Amino acid sequence: MSIRLVARALAILVTATAVVTPVAAVMASSSHPAPPVTTLTASAIPALGVLSADPVRPSAPAPVPTAETSRPVAQLALEPLRARKAILYGDSLAWQAQEFFVAALAGAGITQVTTRTFGGTAICDWFADMRADAVAIHPDVVVVEFSGNALTPCMKTLDGAALSGLGYFEKYAADAATVLDIFTPGHTVVWFAGSPISHRAELTGDPTVPALHRIYATLAASNPYGRYTDAGASVLSGGHWTETLPCLPTEPCTGGVDAHGTPVNVVRAPDGAHFCPGAPAAVRGVTASCSVWPSGAYRFGNAMAGPVIEELAGRQAV
Repeated sequence: MSIRLVARALAILVTATAVVTPVAAVMASSSHPAPPVTTLTASAIPALGVLSADPVRPSAPAPVPTAETSRPVAQLALEPLRARKAILYGDSLAWQAQEFFVAALAGAGITQVTTRTFGGTAICDWFADMRADAVAIHPDVVVVEFSGNALTPCMKTLDGAALSGLGYFEKYAADAATVLDIFTPGHTVVWFAGSPISHRAELTGDPTVPALHRIYATLAASNPYGRYTDAGASVLSGGHWTETLPCLPTEPCTGGVDAHGTPVNVVRAPDGAHFCPGAPAAVRGVTASCSVWPSGAYRFGNAMAGPVIEELAGRQAV
């Protein structure tokens, strides 16, 4: 079965259970600025260690099936880590976490890292950049993190309405398949990073995020260069939304203590979706810079970077 048929079948399958209109699709929208490109200097950001996808509760069950991540990648050349190239594409969650993603890779010796992230964007907003990057940069690895926005023109119907229902999930499945089509012919490994559920989505039972996880995991498993990681689990507690988590030994501890006297950090913003403690709500998916320690962004950035480092470290030239 072709990857396109797989994408459509996935969209139909998840739509059968995801009966709620995606939260991101009904947010107020207007003209959106063109997404900028950011290239971060790895040496300017201190490496604070790499976290697993679920550093607090590693035994917690994953909310969706995971793609196999240990299979060998054909024709991925053995190279020193300093020669590896990585790109992060994503929305506001990736934007908030990108400095920690870059720092984690730099700490492992991977310093050629480009980030292309902007709040409110969807996969389809980055196709032109992806196609150009596949030729100009020829990355060894790309990480793709999109939580389900439907705010920009490429996620609208012909009459300007945000996609919903089957059309919404079919678009995300087809677009994730397009990412594989763009990069895997050049033997680039594509990691799809699942995002964390928001507080509102958990309270209302919105199935959008778990459905997108299933799409990403299944498409990743259909391609020898595809990978999936549930990076969002790094800011959840037993698979559920939480405002705080116990402090990690590799980070500042600024959130006081919980009811049991355990030192904690705030890992989610007041809007219940993002990572910066005390931050105002995002405007059309766009968030402001964070002036306090963003433990959630730190965990999420490291959770996206960890599997990349593990795979590339296992295929470096001696």
